[in-house]
Amino acid sequence: MNFFKFASLTLVRNLSKNMVIFLFFTLFIFVASSFIFTASSLQNSLDDELKRQPDILIQYKKASRNHPIDNGIMEEIKEIPGVEKVYERVFGYYFFDTANKYINVIGVDFLDDEQEKQIKHLYKGFDLKAFLQEDNMLVSSAVKKLLEQYYYEKMFNFIIEDEEPKKVNIYGVFDKKANLFLNDSVIMDTALAKEILGYEENEASEIAMIVPNKLEIDNIVQKLLLITPSSKIITKDNMFKYSHELYDYKGGVFLTLFITAFLGFLVIFYSQASSISGAGKKQIGILRAIGWSINDVIKWKMSEAMIISFVSFLSGVLLSYLYIFLFKNNIFVSIFLGSENVYKDIALEPFFDINSFVILFFITVIPYLASTLHPAWKSSIADPTEAIK
Repeated sequence: MNFFKFASLTLVRNLSKNMVIFLFFTLFIFVASSFIFTASSLQNSLDDELKRQPDILIQYKKASRNHPIDNGIMEEIKEIPGVEKVYERVFGYYFFDTANKYINVIGVDFLDDEQEKQIKHLYKGFDLKAFLQEDNMLVSSAVKKLLEQYYYEKMFNFIIEDEEPKKVNIYGVFDKKANLFLNDSVIMDTALAKEILGYEENEASEIAMIVPNKLEIDNIVQKLLLITPSSKIITKDNMFKYSHELYDYKGGVFLTLFITAFLGFLVIFYSQASSISGAGKKQIGILRAIGWSINDVIKWKMSEAMIISFVSFLSGVLLSYLYIFLFKNNIFVSIFLGSENVYKDIALEPFFDINSFVILFFITVIPYLASTLHPAWKSSIADPTEAIK
C-alpha cells in the first residue's frame, strides 16, 4: 500500500492542525538556515579576501592600541633570507564631524605591483595614469551615498589640523562585492593618506611581507622578534584562525539557543501527539478493524511526519536562501557584522555549506520523526472496538 499517498490525504483532511506544525517547523528551519547561510557566506568571502593578504604583518602596539610604526625597519627586514618583498601599509579613521561618522582611509602605493594587485579587483576599467594625475580616491557605495547627502558629489574636503582643507576628487565607486569589507572605506595614494591621517613620512600603520616559501614563515617570525621585540607579528595563518574562531563562536551560540528552542517544540508536539483526539482514535480504530496491522498504522503516522518534516525543511532552507542572498542589509547580516558606522550596502555572495545543512537535518528532522514513533505505536495497540465506540 502507498502509505505516503494515504498520509498526504489525511494531512489535507486535518489541514488546520497540521498547518500550525508545518509553519512552526518551517520557521525554525528558516532561522537556522539563515544563520548558516550568513556565517558560511561571510566566512567564505573572508577566506578569499585573506588569501590576497600578505604573509606576515608587523604592528606596533602601545597600551594595547595600534600606534604608527617606523618604516625604517624595512631595510633591515629586507636582509632576512626568505623575505621576497617588504612594503608599508597605511590606514586609519577620519572623523567626518558634520555627519558624525567615521571614514576608513586606506593608502595604497599604486606603483607597487603587489599592492596594485590587491586592489585592482575593486574597480573595473581603472586608469592608473589618470588616477595619479590629481588627488583622487575610490570610495564604497555606502560612503558615496553618505557624501552625497552633504552635497559632496564629485569631491570631498578633508579637514587637516593646522592646514588648509585637502580637496580630494571622487574618481569612482568600488564594485559592490568589495563593500563587505570596505563598506566605510576610501582608497587613495599612500602619501595623500598619510597627509590626511597625520602620519609622518617615516611612519606607517603596519609593515607587510611576502614570503614565497611558507615553511620559512616561523623562522622569519623569530628573526623579526629580534629586530622589533615590542611589535606584534601576525601571520596569515593567525588571520585565518581568528576569523574562523569568531564565526564559529557566533554560530555555536546561536545553535545552542536554537537546539534548546527546538527541543521545546518537540516536547509540545509530542504531548499533542500523545493525546490523540477522539476523532483520531476512532480513525485508527476503523483502520485496525478493517485489517490494518500495528506496523501499518506506524508506517502511516511516520509517513505523515516525514511529509511534514521534509517539506518544512526544504521550504525553510529555500525561503532562507532567497531572503539572505536577495535582500541586502537583512537582520542576520546586522547580527554578524554588528552596529553600522555608515549605511550598509552589502550583498552576500551565495555559498552553500552542505556539511552544516546535513547536521541541521539530523538535529531537526530525525528527532521530529522519532517523537512520532511512540504516540503512533501507543494509539495502534489500543482495542479497535473501544476506539470506534
